[in-house]
Amino acid sequence: MSMETMRSVLKKYFRFSDFRPYQREVIEKIIEKRDCLVVMATGSGKSLCYQVPPLVVKKTGIVVSPLISLMRDQVMALKQRGIKAEYLGSAQKDFTVHSKAEHGQFDILFMTPEKACTVPSRVQYDIIGSLKLNYPFVTIGSVDRTNLFYGVKLLNRGQSFIDELVREISKEVTNGGSTIIYCTTIKDVEQIFKSFAEAGIEAGMYHGQMNGKAREESHRLFVRDELQVMVATIAFGMGIDKPNIRQVIHYGCPKSLESYYQESGRCGRDGIASVCWLYYTRSDFAKGDFYCGEVKSEKQRKAIMESLLAAERYCVLTTCRRKFLLEYFGEKFPADRCGNCDNCKISRKERDMSREAFLLMACIHSCRGGWGLNMPIDVLRGSRSKKILDVQFDKLPLHGLGKNYPANWWKALGYQLISQGYLKEILSGIYRTISVSSKGEQFLASSRPDYKPPLVLTLTAEMLGVEDNGNTKEEFKTLSTSESEGFSEAEGQLYQMLLEERLKLARSVGTAPYAICGDQTIKKIALPRPSTKARLANIDGVNQHLVTKYGDHFLQVIQKLSQGLNLSLDGEARVATASLQTNEVRKVSLVTNKSNKLTPAKFEAWKMWHEDGCSIHEIANFPGRSAPIKEQIVAEYLLEAAQEGLPFDWARFSEMIGLTQEIISEIQGAISKVGSTDKLKPIKNELPKEITYQHIKTYLTMRNCGISLEAIQSGSIQTEKDGEPAHNASNLSGPTLETCHVERHCEDGISAISSTEKCNLEINEVPTLPVNGSEVQKLSLTSEGGFTNKRHKVSETKEVNSTKLKATESSVVE
Repeated sequence: MSMETMRSVLKKYFRFSDFRPYQREVIEKIIEKRDCLVVMATGSGKSLCYQVPPLVVKKTGIVVSPLISLMRDQVMALKQRGIKAEYLGSAQKDFTVHSKAEHGQFDILFMTPEKACTVPSRVQYDIIGSLKLNYPFVTIGSVDRTNLFYGVKLLNRGQSFIDELVREISKEVTNGGSTIIYCTTIKDVEQIFKSFAEAGIEAGMYHGQMNGKAREESHRLFVRDELQVMVATIAFGMGIDKPNIRQVIHYGCPKSLESYYQESGRCGRDGIASVCWLYYTRSDFAKGDFYCGEVKSEKQRKAIMESLLAAERYCVLTTCRRKFLLEYFGEKFPADRCGNCDNCKISRKERDMSREAFLLMACIHSCRGGWGLNMPIDVLRGSRSKKILDVQFDKLPLHGLGKNYPANWWKALGYQLISQGYLKEILSGIYRTISVSSKGEQFLASSRPDYKPPLVLTLTAEMLGVEDNGNTKEEFKTLSTSESEGFSEAEGQLYQMLLEERLKLARSVGTAPYAICGDQTIKKIALPRPSTKARLANIDGVNQHLVTKYGDHFLQVIQKLSQGLNLSLDGEARVATASLQTNEVRKVSLVTNKSNKLTPAKFEAWKMWHEDGCSIHEIANFPGRSAPIKEQIVAEYLLEAAQEGLPFDWARFSEMIGLTQEIISEIQGAISKVGSTDKLKPIKNELPKEITYQHIKTYLTMRNCGISLEAIQSGSIQTEKDGEPAHNASNLSGPTLETCHVERHCEDGISAISSTEKCNLEINEVPTLPVNGSEVQKLSLTSEGGFTNKRHKVSETKEVNSTKLKATESSVVE
């Protein structure tokens, strides 16, 4: 199966210009009927790997896995893309689905959908063995979610904290994004849910003790944006495929780092910047016996405790959280700081902790092992509990020397020393013991009463809270920037209004807003504000189904709202040049039909050809028309635009209609024989059948405009008008204007001027977009004084995050 067919399916149904990393390789192997094991991050596009192959080979694809709610979400989204999808399961009420499935009437049939998971290497081997995969193609993608901010705070449980949390989250509800609050107990879920209700904020609740109908209703309302907040236990877990979740907050630490990664991974699946906060208490880490309660295998108990220990270390980190996460899952992070977690963004205090570190390590050493961290800390704080008296640790010289600090301060220091390699923690069943490592022994050996080797450590939030006498105010970080970042104020208002209109539309047709189109797509629509279906179709993320079914509605809304906000339509396009985490945009001026010499149909055809990159076939058959028009008529429209002096790529047009120098020579010979160009039929009669009227008209138009095909093919444009000598107008390679020539289209013809000539012309900023390979960029200077920009790519770009204003046959015309 060719790559072109795969890309055609991708563009037609999913409106993506290219595949994400690993997707193409996996899809090819599936089509080749090879077993595959695919491990990729949440939100990285695993679903596409099994959704594309059935559409390529035109056979029903069956997806099997255990989540009913996620199954419904995906079926709903696929249907909105024009894909025939359904699910079979206990929740299916349509009894005709089974019969239709037997007759192959579906592209994709879910028996239950994917269960995305983070898979350590040991689990990968278990999967391969259990499923008896035969020499599988194994793909391991990155688990890094670069658009997510990670932060951790110590939690002071109580109603005042919950009230503050509710107040902060309520501020984000108006921005259109959704929030999930994960709790470790049902009691916490109900308490927080009640606080939202008392604050007058509609929220959903989801936990295992609710009946199935109530859970299903909460899920439905949340997915359809009728509720912006969901308070849930891990019962909500993996069963949500909602791309516009902007915040995931954990009220309490999960039982494992794997669980945390998966639950936080519900956030920002559309690639827009989103926030993950984890609030924990020390008691969260004392639940090992509870988690292991019914586990009989020693191996399983050890695995559970190791996962809990990893989650604890993540919470007390003072270094980069993203680096810790990636390395835990076996992936190397190339830097020490990611710049997008609390530890990398917040300036932390550092201090020489050599005295305190010496006291703790010496006390652990004196306790002679076999104890957890609590025992030596109790000794340092001067405790006279029964367990200390029984082993006579009250007699140790260090007893009471650390009473100036509370236990949590010493625990925070202990975990700092563990992370720095001075202490080591060993698991024994559900218990942990602490001892001094060889690095710590060296530190103790080099210490004297009057000297301790410097040991500079970062103060954790717990330590700072104690030293500030509890006056450190808890900070709640929600989204640092709104969804409308990168917009003007009016554009930001338009973006929010379009989100609201999408919500109304989704409710009217009984689907989720994201199933119509994602937030990222709405963002891209709000920037250029298209006025026609052709321009709407050229926006990345807008698929054929959206244009056909909702195009008219969106265009009417855009026109009405833009008019109210004093925003122009099509007058200013923007091309995003940065990644999903930045919002740099560059402006591109567009030519307008101010002379009104062209009819709207002709001018729109020229815009689709020149600015959007559509072919003649695509323009003629664009589905936004009530009926297709002949390609010959489109070609004549374009030639009229060229005669009116609009910027025109003659080389591209000649290549598309098959006009060569040999054909031109034949036409010139025929004209010489006929002696006149008043009528075309006599000229056509002198020519071979393969030379068409379109070839003749194009040649005559070029001649009238003073254009030579030889000059075009050699990289220059020869012009002769009113007896003036010809000048070269060379192609522009890159954005610099210092050594190039620019076409000037005037009422009396076309002449070429050097950009180095003195002229009072205002030049708009020209976008510089990185491409993988060479690229030619042509600029035309109109008599109205504005530059138009058309970028012709010679080799394929891999900058998948850039907006591509290019319609293709497969994406616009079906």
